[in-house]
Amino acid sequence: MKQFSKHNFIIMPKLSKRGKIFGGLLFALVSAGLVFVLQSGLYLSNAKSDSGEILGVATVAYEELNNATRNLSEEKFDEAAQLFESASNNVQVAQDKLDAYKPLTWVHPEANSANHLLEGAQYLAQAGEKLTQSLNLLNELKVSSKGVETVLLNQKLISNIQLFKETKDLLDKSATAFDDVGSIPLDYEDTLSQAKKQVSQLSSVLDKLIGLESLYLNIFGNAKTYLLIFQNYDEQRATGGFIGTYGVLKTENGSIAQLKIDSIYDLDGKIYELVAAPGPFQPDIKRWGIRDANWFVDFPTSARKLLDFYEKGEQTADGVMSFTPKIFENLLELTGPIEMKDYGVTLTAENFQEIVQYKTSIDYDVVENEPKKMLADFAPILLDRLSGFSNETWLNFMQIMQNNLDQRHIMVYSKEAETQKIIENLGFSGKVLSTQYDYLSINNSNLGGTKTDLEIDQKANLRSKILSDGSVLNTLSITRTNPTTQMNRSFVRILVPIGSDLIASEGFDNDPVHSSSADGLEMDPDLAAWDNRIEAGKTEFVGWFKVDGNNEKTISLTYMLPFKVSSTYSLLVQKQAGSKPVNFEANLNLGNRQPAWISPRVYESINALGYQSDTNTDDFFGVVFK
Repeated sequence: MKQFSKHNFIIMPKLSKRGKIFGGLLFALVSAGLVFVLQSGLYLSNAKSDSGEILGVATVAYEELNNATRNLSEEKFDEAAQLFESASNNVQVAQDKLDAYKPLTWVHPEANSANHLLEGAQYLAQAGEKLTQSLNLLNELKVSSKGVETVLLNQKLISNIQLFKETKDLLDKSATAFDDVGSIPLDYEDTLSQAKKQVSQLSSVLDKLIGLESLYLNIFGNAKTYLLIFQNYDEQRATGGFIGTYGVLKTENGSIAQLKIDSIYDLDGKIYELVAAPGPFQPDIKRWGIRDANWFVDFPTSARKLLDFYEKGEQTADGVMSFTPKIFENLLELTGPIEMKDYGVTLTAENFQEIVQYKTSIDYDVVENEPKKMLADFAPILLDRLSGFSNETWLNFMQIMQNNLDQRHIMVYSKEAETQKIIENLGFSGKVLSTQYDYLSINNSNLGGTKTDLEIDQKANLRSKILSDGSVLNTLSITRTNPTTQMNRSFVRILVPIGSDLIASEGFDNDPVHSSSADGLEMDPDLAAWDNRIEAGKTEFVGWFKVDGNNEKTISLTYMLPFKVSSTYSLLVQKQAGSKPVNFEANLNLGNRQPAWISPRVYESINALGYQSDTNTDDFFGVVFK
């Protein structure tokens, strides 16, 4: 077992390409503003003498914004801040000149619109200045094998959160100004529409940044203990994969006081409670252990069960953090290959999964009996590689973290209600989501012991038909292709709206699904409830789905939804945590209904709507009828 002492750690938010998005928005708005200034100057004969000066300072502001956003995207934060400030001042000069003729804007709407656009642009320039100040934290980020060594990091994060809040307030003011724009040339309607959309998107990003930095402070600001689980997504389980490795993370005053990584079987050996395993494990595996405690699709439910088992081993923790190998593969793309001399291997993004799986389960010193030692030795080397990151690479690092959180290769659970609320608001909780209308989640648990899921290709097709009385009949087919030489034996759960009625199914294997009980063992109450095939507020259709090597197999089922459609239909497709993208296709037969509005990426055909995606993250589509 390997331990590290007294090192800091931080997960930072998604910022990649933020400067370019911000810049494109400002360029478009100031360009439109120049046109309005010119037009209003022509309309206002009394202002003709000042129109040249107004246009002059507005043009200088545009050039400054252009250069500021270019510097922002190149991580030249000090230069960008100065240019944003100067641009804001020049926009103010243009506004002051227009203010002298404000009474005439009542009869000339173009001039009024010019004023609102310049006002919005000024707020955006000020927001750019604030955002640039906050990004300066990247210049102070110092990381080594001891972790993040930035001085007074917690205090700086608190200040950063305030800057983000002030930036968001300025964005809200700019949005109000743009909403007040009335008269606008046709050539600029799309420009203004896109500008409003990007203001809204940037405001949402700032909400996430505030949440992420608040989450860090909640997790690392005080003495806490977190149970770490490393899920092997090549052997799928409900929340990502089989837990072969676990860790314990102890934080103290913003630093990591201790981090240890070990085999999950060592932890299981310390748990003496006799609890019956979930039904699909029976009768082969009678007793439930912590290695299989991530049974529930809803991650907070599985996390609480993991903590229950952990405490049965006479230890306690404040929360759970979950990882699949994907995050380490992505980080190796940034750091480049890492040589592990003591193990005679070099880890790369391409071979990480295969080599680590082999070295930690087969090729290890049986006398020393520390199969997970390689992972424990790998962690500080990886942290050392982060020490040389440039600002641009840090932005890429943050993008990687964001992607892995969005795709649930990283999930977090906290027993603290406030912290858990932040996690849920950020979308990182892995909870089964609620929705008013249709819902679908396909969840596979590999119980055959073969590590084959990364090679499996899965496709899903949902055909829905709205009947004359508004009832909705769904037919779902799932095809899995196994190119390996080993069987993939999966227990599949299909989560649908609660109260859905199964009409027919075919293709499932005939293996029985036993109850979650065994002679002489206690029955877990959560498993007893799960045996009723209701999970996380959803009805669950289940069965065995075995695909032999070099074979393809399809299952299908037909079910009636528990509600009737009147004016609206929507479908939420929730991705299984840590899974590969699924090729998903949906078709909705509208009957005699006509759509008044459809969500993006939906295509129309005769009396039907279609939707396709790779479901790398959660997906949604909807329609409102006439």
